[in-house]
Amino acid sequence: MTYSVLDFGAQNSCCIDSTDAFNRAIAACAKAGGGYVDIPAGQYVCGTIRLESYVYLRLHPGSIILGSEHITDYSGTTRGCAWTSALESLVQNKNVNSCCALIVADRKTHCGIVGHGTIDGRRSATLGYTEEKGRPCLVVFSECTHATIRDVTMTNSGFFTFYGLNCSDMLIDGVTIRTADCANGDGLDFDGGKRITISNCNIDAGDDAIGLKTLTPSEPCEDFTITNCILKSKHWAAVRIGPESAGDMRRIVVRGCCMYDSGDGFKLQLTQDAVYEDFIFSDITMTDVLRPFFFTLNRYNMSAHVKEIRPRTGIFRRVKLSHITATMRPSSHFGDLTIHAGNYISALPGTVIEDVTLQDVHIVAPGGGTKAEADRTDGHGDMYDFWGMYPEHLRNVGDYPSAVLYLRNAKHVKLRDCTFEVASPDARAAIAAECVEHLALYGCETRGCQGLLRHYRCSPLQTDADQLIGFTAEQAEAWEAFRAHSLQTDEILQDLAERVQAIIPLSPASRHTTLEFEVPASQEVTHLLIPKCRGNFSLLCNGQPIAALTLPAPYHTDAHPFALELSPYLICERNIISICPLENFELISDILVGSPQ
Repeated sequence: MTYSVLDFGAQNSCCIDSTDAFNRAIAACAKAGGGYVDIPAGQYVCGTIRLESYVYLRLHPGSIILGSEHITDYSGTTRGCAWTSALESLVQNKNVNSCCALIVADRKTHCGIVGHGTIDGRRSATLGYTEEKGRPCLVVFSECTHATIRDVTMTNSGFFTFYGLNCSDMLIDGVTIRTADCANGDGLDFDGGKRITISNCNIDAGDDAIGLKTLTPSEPCEDFTITNCILKSKHWAAVRIGPESAGDMRRIVVRGCCMYDSGDGFKLQLTQDAVYEDFIFSDITMTDVLRPFFFTLNRYNMSAHVKEIRPRTGIFRRVKLSHITATMRPSSHFGDLTIHAGNYISALPGTVIEDVTLQDVHIVAPGGGTKAEADRTDGHGDMYDFWGMYPEHLRNVGDYPSAVLYLRNAKHVKLRDCTFEVASPDARAAIAAECVEHLALYGCETRGCQGLLRHYRCSPLQTDADQLIGFTAEQAEAWEAFRAHSLQTDEILQDLAERVQAIIPLSPASRHTTLEFEVPASQEVTHLLIPKCRGNFSLLCNGQPIAALTLPAPYHTDAHPFALELSPYLICERNIISICPLENFELISDILVGSPQ
């Protein structure tokens, strides 16, 4: 059956709301057993349009669905979203948990959006974000099966352009996305999902072009295939997997894609106790990409379903990169971040990324590295498990000790028939590898670098190359000292996380922003929590030291929570609590004193 929205009262006008007409047409089509709801050429203003099973919106050429400019005209999904309140604050989106959107399909089957029209959310940096407008997604499909989105153009989203929540057997083909001017304007995002095919899409996104997330432990991302797509994300990733990783990610294939003018080509970030395995990236061309690939294994909790503040590390294995060419651009700046050019594969000390293969990979890097950078042995963020801050750019690590690839804390890594070049002469080796068990390089070469490989703790090392650089005794001593320092810091952070975990959440009996305040000896005031502070400090009660936050560099420059049980120290009727600033101290949030809820 075919129904036209015009027959249900839709108006070709940029001023008259047609939401009811669209939804009535969809309801009639569904009642008749399904079919197409046609949208003829013209402009139609709508709030949330809700799809039904076996119903497809069909946009004719010249048709434009314009998002209402009033957030009260939008609704979301049954399940909402499992992000923590911290992320809601980060994106400043009061409606993020409801997953509200212009078009919503909630627990439907055999439905979708097809045709050659445009869906325009009318929200972007240029158009402005206001409280009245809010920041809805453009399209959300939640727990849908056998859905299709084909050939449409999507632009000016308030938040994610498309967000799929645990959908299965879905096809997205021939879609064009233009959200480069949109904050958090990801192109295609998925929170869980199985058997998803993305092909022939052209995406210029304001955030990640394609993103895979798992915020619910029982809802993995499995069997995704991304082929023949043109992807751009000026500052972020063409394909990003994680860092939301409460659930597993398996069997992800990216093949035959072109990535250009992007921060990252493909970025894999495992931050929680999940399994990442069986990734294939092949037949890919990258142009003007800052970091063609960026893989990290660390800790950071983004899911409301995971209660640990500092989750355990997961398992990251079986990644194959083949038939890839990439030209890199120099380090760049985004706000106060310096994003360093390079390819990065790194796990926290005591963990490994394993079974990584690079075959027929050819990269041209900017070059220009100095001898001081080539000699660095200070761990380059070895401690960074990102607990307490968003796991992004390794902002404190500086330039890498390698011109092209920095590889650390890995196992079973193979490079075959790869070339690494630099545009300007570089004093660094092309590859720096540290603490890699079973490293093999065959048929690899470099041009313009000091050597092919700088290595330390790489055993066994198998190679037919002769451009190898080992550590001096002084470098080895410095490296070992930094690693011991990292492991000690890990213990400090774990202790701090457990103390914070024990008393969150607090009931805010009182809030203070000063560095000295008075607390009564009351059973109702038992704990202190500073949700966010930077630097080191000591804590006094009635002039006596009772606690301190003393994190080694570089952690003391980033924001962390601090928690303490106050009860044992409140011995006077009125007690004076003092925070004595030490190195780089800055109070970012309120101090909360009260009792656990």
